[in-house]
Amino acid sequence: MKNPTLFKLVMSITLLSFLSGFSQDKPVTQLLKSYIKASNELGANEDAENILALFDKNYQNNTAYIGLTGVLHRTSTTYGQFADKLAEDIKNKNYNFTMSLGETVYESQKDRAGTVSALINFQSKIDGKVAEKGTILMNIVASKIQGEWKITHNNTVRVSEESEIGNCVCYLFSKGKSFFNAETYYPAGVKYDREYKSYRVSVKEGKRSIVNRGNNDKEFIWEENGDVLDGGRKIGTAQTPDEAIQAVLSFVYGKTCTKINFS
Repeated sequence: MKNPTLFKLVMSITLLSFLSGFSQDKPVTQLLKSYIKASNELGANEDAENILALFDKNYQNNTAYIGLTGVLHRTSTTYGQFADKLAEDIKNKNYNFTMSLGETVYESQKDRAGTVSALINFQSKIDGKVAEKGTILMNIVASKIQGEWKITHNNTVRVSEESEIGNCVCYLFSKGKSFFNAETYYPAGVKYDREYKSYRVSVKEGKRSIVNRGNNDKEFIWEENGDVLDGGRKIGTAQTPDEAIQAVLSFVYGKTCTKINFS
């Protein structure tokens, strides 16, 4: 008579082995997860090779990016350009980018190639503030090259859903060379806010100043040598009234705008 306890033990081990093998990630999905993990560790270990080792030298990326304003941008990146960007990210100590796997939408694995589509949650910070937060639809293609699995292609759709800082747009209107109105759009969470400011360039007793009208007449000094000052601190240089106003606005929105596009 067979030992029922031994039989159950053997069957349990067999079943566990089967389920373990069945649940293992396919090579293409393993690459995706390894890429996310290595990217998240880039700021700590400062080693881009941990990421680049996952990619083929002929790697190509196509990205469609939709920002908070709804404007669509398209970019293409080669392996070399990707490596250069990683090097810049390592140098930029104030920048931090993290990803997490949200949902695997599609997966197909063949003997020598595979593809996986997944929703990736991402967040980038500059000096601890959210520069961008959103979702990436990532479509990775992997191939077995000389016995090793490598990411060969990546099509991504990146959608920005939230931002505390980022690029800003300012429409500057002037009346002569003394009066200026600024209409500035800046990121504020899930949308862009708009703000109006008025400035006056004046000369009093031979000294030039820029006054923010309506804001307790906050005053900035515009020295003869072109330096623009907030109290005793230099915030920019300018040779024309337009440049002086732009220097002031860049300072005023400095904590929110990484760059201001003036129009």
